[in-house]
This record gives sequence, C-alpha cells and structure tokens, in this order.
Amino acid sequence: MKFNIVKQFYRAIADIKYKKAQKHKSKYKKITSVDELKKETLLDYHDLSELDLHDYKDLFMYIPQTSMRISGISGWTTNVIWPSPDKMPKGFNPNKILEQAKYTQRIDATGKGINIAVIDNMLDITNPEYAENIKYFQPVKEKGILPNKHASMVMGNLCGKNTGIAPDVNVYFFSKLVYQNRNSNNKKLCDILRNVIEFNSKQPKGKKIHILSCSWGVRKQYSPEVCELLSQLQSNGVKIILCSSNDDKNNSYTLSGRDFMPCNNPNMTDIQPDIQNEETVNNLNKLYQNEPDKIIGIPTNMKTTPLESDGWQYRIFGGESSSAPYIAGVYACALEGNQLFMTRPNWQSELNDILKSTATITDDNNYIINPKGIREQVSQIVKQMELSISKTNLQQTY
Repeated sequence: MKFNIVKQFYRAIADIKYKKAQKHKSKYKKITSVDELKKETLLDYHDLSELDLHDYKDLFMYIPQTSMRISGISGWTTNVIWPSPDKMPKGFNPNKILEQAKYTQRIDATGKGINIAVIDNMLDITNPEYAENIKYFQPVKEKGILPNKHASMVMGNLCGKNTGIAPDVNVYFFSKLVYQNRNSNNKKLCDILRNVIEFNSKQPKGKKIHILSCSWGVRKQYSPEVCELLSQLQSNGVKIILCSSNDDKNNSYTLSGRDFMPCNNPNMTDIQPDIQNEETVNNLNKLYQNEPDKIIGIPTNMKTTPLESDGWQYRIFGGESSSAPYIAGVYACALEGNQLFMTRPNWQSELNDILKSTATITDDNNYIINPKGIREQVSQIVKQMELSISKTNLQQTY
C-alpha cells in the first residue's frame, strides 16, 4: 500500500511538471534507457521516470580523479522528472544536492555602490534571485529570442540573493546573440561595446561602470576591433574581465585559463583545483611551459544557480564562464567603500596582482582565490592613500 502511494505521489509530480512545461511552451524528452541518458549533458526537461538507476550513481557524481572528463551528466535542473526512490542510486538525492549547493561563501561586503556591466546571452530579468540588481537592460533586437541558461547562471554567480558573491551590486545588462560565424559575432560585439561606451559616457560620476564582466573571450589576432573597443573602455576607467588567453599579454583584462581554474569545493576548504588527472596536468605543463604563473582555483564547481525563468540549475562543473562573474563580484566586494582605489593609475592590473598575491595555498601546493584577503589588501592601500591625502592637505593648510 505504501509503495503504491509513493508511486502515485511521483506520478502527480510528473503531471505538475508536464503542465508547467506546457505553460512555458517547452517539451519533455522521454529517456527510456541508460545508454540514451549517457548521451545527455545538462538534464532539464528530461523525463527519467521509466529508468532504473540503481547502479549508476557515478554518472551523476563528481569524481576528483576524473575531474576533467568530457562525458557524463554535467548537471540538472528542477524541471527533471526523476525515477521513484526505489529506482534511484543509494544515497543519491538530486533535489537535496541542488538545494544544498545554492549558497556561496561571502565576506563582510556585498558590492554595494559598485556598478558592473554584463554582456551575455538573453536574460530573464524577472527572476527574483537577481531582478532587483538590474538597473539597466538592453535586450537583443531580434524577436522571439528566449532567455538563456547561460545568462541566468552568470547573474546567479555574480549577484544572486542566495547564490551570488556580491548580492548588492548594480548591474547594467547588455544582451547578445551567439554566432558561429566569427565576422558576424565580431560585428555584433562591436555594436554592443559601442552601446556600452555610449551608455557609460552619459552616466553621472556615481553611476558609471566600474567593471565589465564577459563570460566569453576574444583574441586580438582575430578580433582587433573588439579588442580596441575593450581597450577604450579600460582607458575610461573600467576593469574588464574576459574568458580568454589574449594574444596581447599586456592587457590587464585577460582572464586566462592558466591563471584561473575552477576548483571542486564550494566551501573553499581542502581545495583541489580541477587538474587532478595526471594526463591533464602534463598537457597543461606542455601548453604553458613558458608561463610560470600559478593556477588559482575558483569555487564554481558543484554550484546551484537560478534557471532562465523560474527554478534552479545545478552544475557539477563550472568553468571560465562561471569564474568571470564570480571574480567580478569579488572585485566589487573589494572596491565597496574603497572607490578611492580606482583613482590609482593602473588599478585594473593591480587588482589582478592582488588576486594572485593573496591566494591561499593548500598542503598540496594548490591555490584558491581569497576574497577576504583581496578586500583587506585593497582596504589597506586605500587607508594609506587617505593618510597621504590628509598629510598633503594639512601641509597645504600651513
């Protein structure tokens, strides 16, 4: 009798989710075999109710020894219809995992008073997790473009009420489309960046952009005009964060995959950066043998962020797309109340140096970003600047 009640309960959940999907004009994909399931990556509108997953726990779990794997399930959303508990792996509760991974470890600052521009895919601006942060929104001009998971993930890592490192930052969001053709993509990026520059020029001092967060990358070799516009923004006092290994090593806005790798512990304790596989380490060493910079772990793995409409998405692996908004949020927290720091000649590249110099080292000689240490060092520099200004003013008085 009890078993039948459980089955009825899970059927009822499935019915509710199917009705919700129809409301959002989405369709469920019925998965009828484990082999078929293995071909999927992020599970969203997937119906797994007919599967027996007893022996497939590893398909959904993070395994440090194979952390750079390219196969297996990368995550799931609240839209998934799971099998009943009797058909699930022992000890595996996807809803509990998703709920526990919503948080982020914060410091004694929230990014209040700092303005961050974000260029990313179409965003649902009504999501309560970050809706209040959006002070300006520029959608794409094309009609019928739906909100995107990538954009909501970016906003969740940056300023989500539950999931963001800087929940009080002001966000100016500029939407873009993804083009496979490089020329088309570059043209659109240039158009957007010109809009960002024009927007910024019209803002009063307190509302100008401090940081531009881009969870995408460009190279000067292939996109010289895009890089020129980014340099123009940087010369106008904007800290730029990109996901790329830029050809021009002098640019302080490069977020290199060598310098910043996701780590597997959102608590930022007992850190093992995402490079435990021996073959991967050897490949990295060959690829970056002329770049001695240390690899710094960013806590973006095993994280839950908001979904594009309502609900949540859990991702086993983060990556540079997740790292960029997180680092932008860390810098916002460091700059909160320390805006004087941004009057320094090379403050953008100085932030990069502070991030590296304050990184926490583990017993295994791995590094992890230290948001508290970054803020403390920026605050210390600002105090010295304020003291110097006070002395100068006092001398001028006499």
